[in-house]
Amino acid sequence: MSEVPPPAQGFHLISNTPERGKNSDAFYLYALSTSPLGEEDRVEFEKDGGLPSEIVQTGDIMAGTDRHGCYLKVHAPNQMKSVRYGRYKANLIPPDIEPLTAYSFIKPRTDKLDTQGVYTATIYPLEVGSTKLHADSVTDIGVAWRPGCLKMVWCKGTARIKNTGPRLKLSCPEDAGLYTIRRKRRGTFVQILVTAADCPPDMYWDDVDGMCKTRTVNCVNSGVGRNNADSCICPPFFIVNDCSFTVPPSAESPYVLAFSGPEDITCGGLPGGNEKCKGFLFCYLDLYGCSCAPGWYGNNCDRPCQKGRWGVNCKNACPDGSDCNRFFGMEPEELF
Repeated sequence: MSEVPPPAQGFHLISNTPERGKNSDAFYLYALSTSPLGEEDRVEFEKDGGLPSEIVQTGDIMAGTDRHGCYLKVHAPNQMKSVRYGRYKANLIPPDIEPLTAYSFIKPRTDKLDTQGVYTATIYPLEVGSTKLHADSVTDIGVAWRPGCLKMVWCKGTARIKNTGPRLKLSCPEDAGLYTIRRKRRGTFVQILVTAADCPPDMYWDDVDGMCKTRTVNCVNSGVGRNNADSCICPPFFIVNDCSFTVPPSAESPYVLAFSGPEDITCGGLPGGNEKCKGFLFCYLDLYGCSCAPGWYGNNCDRPCQKGRWGVNCKNACPDGSDCNRFFGMEPEELF
C-alpha cells in the first residue's frame, strides 16, 4: 500500500486510446473517484449524440472490495465509426448531494485532423470585466495544415460559424464554448472545449466577497490555478498545493491513480490499460482541462517525449540541455 497522497483528488474522467489492433480496437473511459464510492452512489455515462447500445460495455473499477468508479468500453461499430468520437461525460450521483460531472474526449486515430494534442483551451480576461483577452490565454485553436484542410466546417455548439480554414482566432471571453471541426463532406471530426476564467490568471474569484483576489500560490510543473480558490489543480502524479511534489512510480506502486486499502488503482490495472499510461488522456474539472500523462504527447497521447524534453505534454526542457527521465525530469534511466 502506498503512503503518499493520490495524484489527483476528487472525481474525474480519463480516456484511453490503446494501440491500434489491440483490445479489439476499442476505446476506454474511466470515471474514477480517488476515494471509495458509497453503496448508493451511481455513475452514469453520456455522450454528445449518443451511442448504439450494442457497441458499449460497462463495469466497475474495484480495489479489493472498494468501488472507485466505472469504466466504459466502446467497441468499433461496423459502420459510422465516427459515432464514437467527441465529448463524453460521466456523472457521479450521490443520494443526498448535487451530482458531479466530469468530461473527456475520444479523437480519431488520424493525422488529417491533427489538433497537435490540444483538447481544451483556457482564456482569461485582460482585467476584471474586460472584453479583451490576457496574453496568457490560448488565442488560436484548430488543426495543423494539410492538403484539403482549407475547406473545414466549424461549429460552436450546434451553430455553424463562418470560419472554413484550419485555424480559428479567439479574441474575447464570449468565445468560450465547444468547437467541432469537421472535414467537408466527411464524417470524421474533432472537438476542442474552450473555457473562460472569471478573473485574470494571477487572480481567482472569491465567492464570499464576490470579487477577484490576487493569488498567493504559484503553480509549478504545469499546474493550473483554480477558478474559485487560491490553490492549484495539478497534472497527473504531481501533488501538494502548488504541484511541486511528484509521486514517482516504483515497482511497488507504478503510476497510482487512487489508493484504497491494500490495493492501488494504477494505469496498468485498468481494463485496456498499460503500466506507463500510454494513450491516457486525463481531464480534470475547473480550468485545468485535459492533458496527457507526463512523458507523452500527441492527439492520442501515444508519442513519447523527444530527447531533452519531459513532463506534461513534454513542455519542460531537461536541466542544462542534457537528457533526463521524460516522465519527471529526473535521472535519464527509465523508472522501474
